[in-house]
Amino acid sequence: MKYKKIAAVLTAATVFLSTVSMTYAETPFKDIENNWAKAHIISVHDKGLMNGTAEDVFSPDVVVTKYSAIKAIGTMMGTGIMDLTDIVSKHREVLEKYKVPEYAKPEVAYCIDKNIVQAEIELPRFEEKPNATKLDICVYLGRAFGVELDTSKPPVTLLFKDALEIPSMYKIYVDHMIKIGVVDGKGDAEGLFNPNMPVTRAMFAKMLDIASSEYVKTVVSTDTSDLPGQNIEDQTKETPVEETPTDITDDSQTTTAPADSSTAEEVIDRGIIDTITYTRNSQPKILVEKQNKDLVEYTVPEDLMKENIIINGQLSDVYSLRPGLYVELKALSGVVDWIKTIEMTTQINTLATIVEVDILNETMYVEIVDQEGLTTEKKVFLSNTRVGDLLLNILTIDALSPGQRINLIGEENLEGIKATSIIINN
Repeated sequence: MKYKKIAAVLTAATVFLSTVSMTYAETPFKDIENNWAKAHIISVHDKGLMNGTAEDVFSPDVVVTKYSAIKAIGTMMGTGIMDLTDIVSKHREVLEKYKVPEYAKPEVAYCIDKNIVQAEIELPRFEEKPNATKLDICVYLGRAFGVELDTSKPPVTLLFKDALEIPSMYKIYVDHMIKIGVVDGKGDAEGLFNPNMPVTRAMFAKMLDIASSEYVKTVVSTDTSDLPGQNIEDQTKETPVEETPTDITDDSQTTTAPADSSTAEEVIDRGIIDTITYTRNSQPKILVEKQNKDLVEYTVPEDLMKENIIINGQLSDVYSLRPGLYVELKALSGVVDWIKTIEMTTQINTLATIVEVDILNETMYVEIVDQEGLTTEKKVFLSNTRVGDLLLNILTIDALSPGQRINLIGEENLEGIKATSIIINN
């Protein structure tokens, strides 16, 4: 932890100095003048996190390798000021076994030691797939931030259209990257995360630039007890006070009810956030669509304690709420006392008409007519789906085609329907 704190201070100083000098600094690379990530490239270069591929060439469109990414992330964590001789010796056998290049050995050894890289699980695949994907970067950065799976909390829900392509164990890292601004929670123009997309050096520069700035703030603000030159008053401002978490399911807890709370109407409600309204002269409001399609408006106090706003199992604030989240809340006279996201799953067994099939990505779109005669189009995920017909023939998803009427059986959540069985009727 001592190394981590010193690294944070040095990186913070570097960030500050590079920000001051960036306006006047000449572009260090001749091939980034018109690149969309120019500012981020200059920033990570000034921070000492990334170098060019040649003296004055950055190669922004070249895909970054996993080893280069890990070396940069290790540098972000302060390996440049550490004596890693013992750590390299400790992991020398595995470094040589998987032919880790010399330039990356110190940082890879450090990342193995800190469980940022799982040596015997991940390194064997580096030779076959040397390039880093968007998901790879999120996982490495998430582990560097100390993000860990907490099985006592609800699973993370991501709103990308291709969220099912992200392994469940890695969603916590992607979620954290969204929270700190490294990744856009809305996805690309089509709402996709693209977890297997190769990351270019320009893309990685942006992700690393944002993450490194947040890493400094996170480390300095959460553990500053041994930092030199910091007085008690500064520590009081920087270090959060530990509080006993509030059990948000306990109706007897202290609430933010008004003075006449004895007459306040208490409501426990569930639904999907339809709209969020922020105005200058009033508190934020959310419009919640209930299961019966009724819309109910609630006020969410800006100063509501983080312990009372839980999103995907994490302490959050009112500005982390967004449309599309399925939530449970407690309100007193229309004012939210606590709110949390919950998993919304519904068992599906219905007739549907296939609109479009994407065999390669194991997805399709279908039209379903509800009891009121309303037709809705829904996305269906076909991974591990059993397919058959009325003659009891066992088929594959290749037999599915637009226009077919099917019996669709599965489970629906906010991302779509995960089909377990499909019976083709025609």
